[in-house]
Amino acid sequence: MKIKRMLLLGVSSLTFGIGVSATAASANNNFFYWERPHWVTVTKTSTIVKIRNTYPLYKSYAVKRYRIHRGHHLLIHHVASYDWQVESGHFNSNSYYTYAVNRSGHSWFKQGIH
Repeated sequence: MKIKRMLLLGVSSLTFGIGVSATAASANNNFFYWERPHWVTVTKTSTIVKIRNTYPLYKSYAVKRYRIHRGHHLLIHHVASYDWQVESGHFNSNSYYTYAVNRSGHSWFKQGIH
């Protein structure tokens, strides 16, 4: 009986340890990692929306939409007002316009330039 209990304790602690180590180092879920822009490669066709900034912010409106395809490289970061803000090339946000990707989560891109 004692061996069975020890074996069960060992297996459960090993399973718990593997689960914790697998989720602790994920940069995709870390908000502070995405405060600064990072280069990504698009894996699914997405839409970038050009938004005219107004005050108050809830009155901002979409001006134009751009379609980006798989393999496109973007410099993006996570902001409070939009899920993903683009900061690269033609899609460079400023005080007048903001370029935001019309997707949530991180399933539409792969980190780094591939």
